[in-house]
Amino acid sequence: MSTRCVVYSRVSTDAQERDGTSLDSQERASIELATSRGWSVVRSIRDAASGFHLDREGIETLRGLLHRGEVDVVVAYAVDRLSRNQNHIGVLFDEIEQAGARLEFVTERFEDTAVGRFILAARAFIAEVEREKIVERTTRGKAERARGGRLPQGTGRGIYGYRYDVESGTRLIDLSQAMVVRRLFEEFADGRSCNRLANDLNDEGIPAFGGGRWYPLTIRRILLNETYVGRTIYRRTQVQKVRDVARGRWVRRVTERPQDEWIEVDGATPAIVSAELFERVRQRLEDPERKNRGRASFEYPLRGRLRCEACGSAMVGQTLLKGRYRYYRCRRSYAGPRADRCESPYVPTELLEDAVRTALVDLVANPETLLAETRQRFCADPATTRRDSLDREIADIEAKQRRLVRLFTAGDLPESMLAEESRALAERRARLESERANIAPVATQMSLEVLTTRMPRALELIRAWISEAGAERLELLLEALNAHMTASRQSVAIRGEVPLIESAAYEDLVTIERTSA
Repeated sequence: MSTRCVVYSRVSTDAQERDGTSLDSQERASIELATSRGWSVVRSIRDAASGFHLDREGIETLRGLLHRGEVDVVVAYAVDRLSRNQNHIGVLFDEIEQAGARLEFVTERFEDTAVGRFILAARAFIAEVEREKIVERTTRGKAERARGGRLPQGTGRGIYGYRYDVESGTRLIDLSQAMVVRRLFEEFADGRSCNRLANDLNDEGIPAFGGGRWYPLTIRRILLNETYVGRTIYRRTQVQKVRDVARGRWVRRVTERPQDEWIEVDGATPAIVSAELFERVRQRLEDPERKNRGRASFEYPLRGRLRCEACGSAMVGQTLLKGRYRYYRCRRSYAGPRADRCESPYVPTELLEDAVRTALVDLVANPETLLAETRQRFCADPATTRRDSLDREIADIEAKQRRLVRLFTAGDLPESMLAEESRALAERRARLESERANIAPVATQMSLEVLTTRMPRALELIRAWISEAGAERLELLLEALNAHMTASRQSVAIRGEVPLIESAAYEDLVTIERTSA
């Protein structure tokens, strides 16, 4: 059997600028080495990312091959192509060794001895030091460029309203786009919403910066960008990669630096709007009354669990004539780009909530329906049932996260509330995903005989509860049943789960479904 070889190549911008070790040249040299040794190259893996972290797509692929025993030799061009972190080199070397494979480099030779491994670790340390030197030189160079009045990171694209001038390292005004920017600031200051402005620009066929459609969130970001008053700040924020233990991966975190670290790039960006107009817009964006506009004035117990039958979007509460009339409506029936709106009609809250109560009462009035479903479920592994339940809860959280984005995009949700709600949902999702990952099969199940005896009484208590349920109780009941609904003006379909009450040791659930016209 021939020796199975996997070639790994990695490149980053600093490497290309320094010594021209492109992906093609690394790969070619590695394959030549493998061929000269008589190895069979079964896979060639490429990465275009920093060598400081291990969470690279190519490295993950390589580790998977090692774990499955599909590799005999790993060939890389040099130590720093594999990683620039000496600890990571040690981790990878250990994993390769545990898989019964070996590690080879094109430009270096290391004996498989204690001395050889020490030399390998020393080379990894040198690569790590070199990376830190590159970062330090690059950062210092960008700071000096900014102090000299040149944009430190000019890419040629810039931002809407400007174009980048390579020779001067500054921005120049794009006259046609600048007219749109001024219009956005002026009309928003005069009372128009971000949603209305997006619709107007789309209706007039004015393309956004990337050539596509305008969205309220895009306009909001323009209105908050003080670049348009001619102020350019370098080093306002810093980006860090931190380990998210709950999700088991590295995430990007952006934080604001102390003001004494900021560098103002004088003369790099000409102003498009006046400081006075920018301040008027900022005050309107931060107006407490406008920020609280997205808060519900009345109780809507079905919110968060109700979707439009026509398009699948979330349904929200809506009042007319200062609360005299209350409805549930599709989120897309009013907000968002005009071309993307849903035509489904509003549904009166009383009509829909009464239909939900009727459907729930009808369901629990006949315990045989649930008992039949329970008998079928008892053939399944309780762990599987719990996993299914967790999957549904996670999907529900994903839907809520998408709903938050739509609310914020439409300008109906303040940024502070978005951050708070997003953090709470992310924490709950992490707990559910952790539980799902660690779930183990349950060896015991509730006796069908005991369940048959107890379920009718449990359902009788639930029926009484439903019949007296006001908005608060109905919301609590839907939470207990993990109920989700799709609705139109004509009908509502409900899906939920009824706990099988025996003791704290049992967490079995029976899925219920009901449609009410």
